[in-house]
Amino acid sequence: MIRKCTDEDISDEECEKVIDPFYKNFDEYIIMFVMPEVIAFYIASSFSRNAMWEATFYQHYNSAKDTFNISDDEDYDKVKAEVIKLLRMKYSLEIISEDPLDFKKIEY
Repeated sequence: MIRKCTDEDISDEECEKVIDPFYKNFDEYIIMFVMPEVIAFYIASSFSRNAMWEATFYQHYNSAKDTFNISDDEDYDKVKAEVIKLLRMKYSLEIISEDPLDFKKIEY
């Protein structure tokens, strides 16, 4: 359904029942499926291009996360676990230290 534009404000009830659940659902999708991919790519790409400054995993995570304009409601530990898995499986990078962040390249 496409909502018609009007000059009237939406009601608090409509916002609570329609708009807020839409944004909550969208944020959950970004947090579960998009953020881990982007954060893993950001970290792996900066590492492989020698563009990574010495910092903690958490600092690199937050730098990549800043590209998203969503609330800070993500479960950091859950997203972090997915990022670590993607770094290992997709980019062949094993974290050997989180503070400062450092890797070893996995050779298959």
